[in-house]
Amino acid sequence: MKLKSLLLGSAAVLALSTGAQAADPIPATFVSLGVCDAYGISGLTIESDDTCLSISGEVSYEWAVEDLSLTTGFGYTSDVDWELAFEATTQTDSGAAVAFISFVDDDTTGVDVDPVIDQAYVQFGDTTVLSAGLKDSAFDTEILDRTYGGGDEYGVFDWDYDENDLTAGSIVAQGGHVITIESLVADGFTVIAGFEDLENNGTALLGVQYDGGMFSGEAAVLVGDLYNNLATDPVNFYAAVTAEFDSFEARAGVLFDDTGYYIASLGASATLDMFTLDVDAFFEDSGEWGVAGEGSFDATDTVAVYLGAGYEEDTGTDSWTVYGGVDVDVTEVIVANAELGYVERTGAIVTDYIYGAAGVTYAPGGGFETGLTVYANTLDDYKLTFEASKEF
Repeated sequence: MKLKSLLLGSAAVLALSTGAQAADPIPATFVSLGVCDAYGISGLTIESDDTCLSISGEVSYEWAVEDLSLTTGFGYTSDVDWELAFEATTQTDSGAAVAFISFVDDDTTGVDVDPVIDQAYVQFGDTTVLSAGLKDSAFDTEILDRTYGGGDEYGVFDWDYDENDLTAGSIVAQGGHVITIESLVADGFTVIAGFEDLENNGTALLGVQYDGGMFSGEAAVLVGDLYNNLATDPVNFYAAVTAEFDSFEARAGVLFDDTGYYIASLGASATLDMFTLDVDAFFEDSGEWGVAGEGSFDATDTVAVYLGAGYEEDTGTDSWTVYGGVDVDVTEVIVANAELGYVERTGAIVTDYIYGAAGVTYAPGGGFETGLTVYANTLDDYKLTFEASKEF
């Protein structure tokens, strides 16, 4: 609000100074500041003629001290992350013209204020949209992204599988410099075609997305090495589907390459009056696989109790866990959590331990959130983490 008031005040001073020089032959220009909702833009916007500029971003801070004997040992982190995005939209008779640019912190340098351009692209169109520039891929190709239990301090049951988990020689690069066209060809059906990674080896893609309410899904073929810079021309195939019913959801995804190497996932969620259940499983051609589930129920209006278990086999290493916890709405803006679990691993590293974790989160609104968590186990390991963030 202070920033918006400052901008409005500056505009008023500028308007007065312009009026005082009415004899000046320079033609007057009019700039208005406010909220533009013509194009579905929200947040602070600046309107000039028929163009709306939306400014958004996030700043977050994390401080942690830890002593984890099986991984990093003793250490600490003090990390500032941030992002800042600008989106300018102009509506024309033929469609919306958009310019987008976003900056993020370059974490690889270890400097907090080291901006790099994350995305910078132009778009044009409504039902058929042309995109060109530095942009994320048109397809996420993420098969599974889910964590079960607090035992993931050692990377256990922190499942995140996408194209980067295929064999190295068959990974098709995505995003980067792109030229893509997305066209709504029928009710719920969108066809996407174009080129990505044009600054390196080049990738061609063709896919379709469908969103029909109860059913949604997408499928794509990605062909890499358009410039023939590599010894092989990798091809990736991707498909994902979700079916949503009144209180039940089923989901599945698969990603495979031209050699037959694949990663697949299956999952389901059920939500009843006082009970919810999530189950996910993944399968990889290398023989790695895992399955886990978590159920929760509302003990009271402010207290939810959850129980979970999981198993994973990874190249001769077996891991499994059981855990339980409680989430408590202390107030409307304060949530507390406590969890207790058991993890056992066999293989190259044979160990088992009991862990406990507790935390509190304060979210008063306005995009601000802060929290403190503590983790410890019977291996005398510990981790203390403080976090704070603000979106705008």
